[in-house]
This record gives sequence, C-alpha cells and structure tokens, in this order.
Amino acid sequence: MADLITKLLPILHVQDPSQERRFYEQLGLRTTYEGPEYPDFIAVGNDCVEFGLTRRPAANPAASCLTWQLAVSNIDTAIATCQQAGLSFELVVERPREDWTYRVLKLRSPNGMEVLLEEQAPQP
Repeated sequence: MADLITKLLPILHVQDPSQERRFYEQLGLRTTYEGPEYPDFIAVGNDCVEFGLTRRPAANPAASCLTWQLAVSNIDTAIATCQQAGLSFELVVERPREDWTYRVLKLRSPNGMEVLLEEQAPQP
C-alpha cells in the first residue's frame, strides 16, 4: 500500500498565476502545463518538483500558514540566480547543532508566499 501515492502535487491558490509563474521561472523552474482546458491553472516544475498555480481572486497565500521550502543543489548558484533576476532575499545561516550548519535564502513570491531555498545537508 505504500506505493499507492507516488507524488505530491500541491496547488497554490494565488491572485495572479502568470506573475507567480515568472517568479518561479526566475528560480529555474519551467512551465510544465498550461492549456485551454483549465485557463486559470498553470503547472511549473522540473524533473524533481512540480506544483500548480490556480487563480483565486480573493486568495491570500501569505495567510495560508504554508511555507514553501525547496532544497537546492547549490546555494551559491541559488544566490547568484536570485541576484541576476533582481529578486530580494535574506540569507540566513542556520546552526541547529555545533556540527551542522547550513544556509537558507528567504524570499517572498509576488503573491506573498514565503519561499525558502535551503542548502542540502552534506552527505556523510
């Protein structure tokens, strides 16, 4: 039964899916679906991540109690990508233990969603 659910595909309710898509494209994702069947829906992603953006005029993602935490393969590349795209971010160094330090970029999407780009922990 563990293999019944094979993928998580969250759908974010936003006021402007096109504006939100541009934000995620600046972070390196691409449009994976957009069609006339669902005119107020766009999916973005890559080979590892995919999620939907749907238009909800009264949506307030910032109040949804959801933080988007995305692991990145190279935090320095993520920093450079955000800088080149002109995206505002805060770089935070987390140190939960003396032997464990990692960096996180904190951003806000155009519709107010909190987005964290988190450095992956080194493999032992």
